Amino acid sequence: MHEVLLESKGIRTDQYFIPPFELRKGELVVIYLQGGPHYDTMKEQLVAIFAGEVHHENVKIFMPLAFAECFEESRLKRMFNPTTVFKYLKRNADLKSTMISKIFEIDTFIRKDKMKNLDYSQKKRLSLCSVFLRTRNVVFDLRGEGPVGAKETIKFVNDEIKNDGAAILIDWSDYVKNNCSKFIAIEWLADFEELKRIGNGSVKLSEMY
Repeated sequence: MHEVLLESKGIRTDQYFIPPFELRKGELVVIYLQGGPHYDTMKEQLVAIFAGEVHHENVKIFMPLAFAECFEESRLKRMFNPTTVFKYLKRNADLKSTMISKIFEIDTFIRKDKMKNLDYSQKKRLSLCSVFLRTRNVVFDLRGEGPVGAKETIKFVNDEIKNDGAAILIDWSDYVKNNCSKFIAIEWLADFEELKRIGNGSVKLSEMY
């Protein structure tokens, strides 16, 4: 049995419940939040918990996870001094790592390409690459990625964690359901009318901590 990195006994508020789960080495756990305006807020709170930045009484963190932030730069920098793939990797990764070579095998960009010209999937895999070089335990999302790009990102993550790593994907779609170790779906406790009010912002989403 592989080492447990994170153990959740379940996260419950008056509006929703995220069922219990364990994250072990070699696993990809998907937390399915469904789509809607609640997604970003809940994702941010879960990331803070899984990274060990905030405490939740029902979640034990034996080894914190790092979030793979998608690359962003200011409008002025994009216009006058855009970051290249090489500059990004030099700043965020070990250029001698074999993982760098793997990224260039997966994607068609080259080192002199500008980050602003890459699609979301390519930028996400570069971000994941830089995180995996710091820690083998990551939490990520697939925001902005289409089905083809997301499939490549999932494959990349699964390949990286199979020997000595683990990952949590916080997603709004259930299409990864059959390509992960565990699929944890949110359970709504609020009734339909309250869900509508949460959706239109007239009722505040309850916080996890």
